[in-house]
This record gives sequence, structure tokens and C-alpha cells, in this order.
Amino acid sequence: MLPLSLPVHLSIHFILAVLVGYLVGRRCQRVEIGIIAGILGGFFIDLDHVLEYFLVYGLDFNLTYFLEGRQFLASDKIHLWFHAWEYIPFLLILAWFWRDRKAAATFLLALALSGFIHLVSDCLINQYPPRNYSLFYRAQNDFAAPRLLSPEQYYEYQSDRQELGILF
Repeated sequence: MLPLSLPVHLSIHFILAVLVGYLVGRRCQRVEIGIIAGILGGFFIDLDHVLEYFLVYGLDFNLTYFLEGRQFLASDKIHLWFHAWEYIPFLLILAWFWRDRKAAATFLLALALSGFIHLVSDCLINQYPPRNYSLFYRAQNDFAAPRLLSPEQYYEYQSDRQELGILF
């Protein structure tokens, strides 16, 4: 698969998030709640990229650095706290327990399914194996980019670091 530009990548996430939210909301007769939760789970999940940036650089925000993904290059770590399969079953179990509370169940179901679709699409778009989207797997590997990326991906990653002048 060819690499996608950031606007196309984000557009895919947004469209899928709204679609999943709408379908869950329609099925549960709570369309608005479904769409809101779909957008949160399937689009705003990417706010962990911003969190990662601030954990590396503090409050000194540089849009260019952020868009270049320098937070990962500078730290040599990939945390992405919201990108994790582990949340999906937990949210589904909560939705089942709260099935009598239609609004809450709809919200949790849409949140879980849109997050799932986001992770699947990230696996395809970014060409990372599904295990890389496990928080436990990343933690077992100390969140270290060299241990999480394939040799080819790490070589490209190192090339990006050199091109941007990020010291080893």
C-alpha cells in the first residue's frame, strides 16, 4: 500500500468514525450519541499523538515538529496511550453491563467499534502488524522504536532522524 498524506489519512479516520458511529447509533436508536462516540473513539483517539509530543517537548509547541512526528524521533519511543486493542473488550463488557441504559451502552459500543476500526485502518495504512497496537506488547518492548519497527521501517525512521538533524 502506498503511503498516504496526513490529510487523507485523517479523512479516512474521520469518515469511518462517523460511519461507525452512525450505524451503531441507528441500530440502538441513538444516532447523535453514536456519532459523538464514533468521532471520539475513531478520530480523537489520535490525540495521543499530541500527548506524546507534550511528554517529549513540554509545552513548547512547534506545529512543524509535531507534523513531522519528531516526538517519536527525538524520544526513540512509541507510547501512543490511546492506540490499544486492550480497551476494546473492556468497553464492550461495560456496554453489555449497561445494556439497560441505552444511551450509555450506545456510547460505549460506538466508542469500542470506532476505536477498533481506527486500529485496523492504522494497521493497513501504516503497515504495522496488529501486535504493535497492543499497549502490553509495546510495554514489554519498553516502547522502544527499534524493537517495535521492522528493520526496513527502522531504517527509514533512522533516515528521517538524520535528515531532520536529530542526534542519536
